Amino acid sequence: MRLPRTTVGRFIVAATLCLSLFSAHAQTGITIEAVNRYSCGTLFNNIANVDNFRNRMLSIPGYTAGLRYTDGLVWPTDFTDPQRVSGGSDTLYFDRSGDAISYFSGHGTCDDHSNTPCTSRASCPDVAGTDKRCLRFSENPLAGRCVYSRPRSIVVDRTGSACQSVNYSSGPVAWGESPTAGGWAGAGSNGGINLAVIDNSCGITPDLFFPNVLGSFAGVSTVALIMPTRVGDDTADVANRGQAFADRYVANPNSAVAPSWAESINSVTGGTSCTFGGGGHGIVGCGANIALSVEINQARAEWANRTENWGQLRDPGNDSFGNQWMAWIFTCNYDCNSHPFILP
Repeated sequence: MRLPRTTVGRFIVAATLCLSLFSAHAQTGITIEAVNRYSCGTLFNNIANVDNFRNRMLSIPGYTAGLRYTDGLVWPTDFTDPQRVSGGSDTLYFDRSGDAISYFSGHGTCDDHSNTPCTSRASCPDVAGTDKRCLRFSENPLAGRCVYSRPRSIVVDRTGSACQSVNYSSGPVAWGESPTAGGWAGAGSNGGINLAVIDNSCGITPDLFFPNVLGSFAGVSTVALIMPTRVGDDTADVANRGQAFADRYVANPNSAVAPSWAESINSVTGGTSCTFGGGGHGIVGCGANIALSVEINQARAEWANRTENWGQLRDPGNDSFGNQWMAWIFTCNYDCNSHPFILP
């Protein structure tokens, strides 16, 4: 039985905003969840990955240990909100009041990819209920593959015999809702985290950010993910991605959180080469680390995504107050300025 503690390329625009620096009720916990033992395909480095992240974060003052669950102790309900779906328990696990950061490492799904050739968005067949893009696949000749805005998923395996998916694009997930953020997302005010890291396969689809992750924001400041940028490419199963991210905090506790995630790709090892040059850095092929922030207006979104530092992240006064604007920052493992991943 689990016994929770019940007392979680770049796009840069300058923004100036004066927000709360710290409050009397700082959120300092770091909760980690990871799965290696999957009946749908064993992984090897996810538990080490989250442990290395938290251990490095706790090597200097500022943050504290939250919960730690691995393999069969990671349940789908850990990530779902009780106001959104019956049986949801994120308030006890992934989105606890008092936690600042929650980090999941494990499987995802790549059903957003297709093998349908395209040369432009218009040449991709429509799929009911989804947006579509033409993702660069080759250059001689220049051609792409169609991708679609199917819900992105966390995959767990509670029983060890059947994998279960959690849709974090819409519906059951709502992270970060708090008394400070208010109930604007329709998920009460019983959450708490300010940063969610989803370290999985096909975590987000290029240029389909709004349908992929907007629904998960309910007060959380930033969601960090890995974005493959070519059909068939994916997240590598590595143990050092989390530590590379935490190293940025240890080196400079006043560094900005979202850029730290994006830029940390440069310090990650493992993976394979990219068709367009470069590659590796924790990606099998071509891809990027991406962090997204959602807020009530442009200034607040860009502040959260470019400026909010590790100390400010602990302050619930800097929670998101709405979902009217999204900002993002990413760094690719190849030159994605010279080789843009979306074909027109």
